[in-house]
Amino acid sequence: MEIFESKSIYRIEYELIKKVKELRLENGWSQTVLSDKMGFAETFVGKCESIEQPEKYNLRHLVILSAVFNVKGLNDFFPNGLPEDELIKIRYKKVPKLKADGTASKLSDSEIVEIVVAEEETKSKSNKGKS
Repeated sequence: MEIFESKSIYRIEYELIKKVKELRLENGWSQTVLSDKMGFAETFVGKCESIEQPEKYNLRHLVILSAVFNVKGLNDFFPNGLPEDELIKIRYKKVPKLKADGTASKLSDSEIVEIVVAEEETKSKSNKGKS
């Protein structure tokens, strides 16, 4: 099976996406339901959760997500503390989504194979040497 690689994203973005998805599933909400609760297009959350799409949550979204999930602050989104300032790439394979009857559909899901630190320097490291 072919292995794909995402563009570089910051680890904090990835960890936030994982936590929001976890909270969404705990509430029994689909991506469309959460998008609606946030006041965005029905495909918004799906794009943020997709490894293949460039859309990711930003600070404005974090404020909205805090209200939607009724969380108090960053600690609720990052219970293990803020992640390291590093760029990562996600290696993944595409697997068929399952229909309600358990058979494979023509649509695919991404299954993470591994996460690797990207070769590029992080912004904070590259900014330290500049005056």
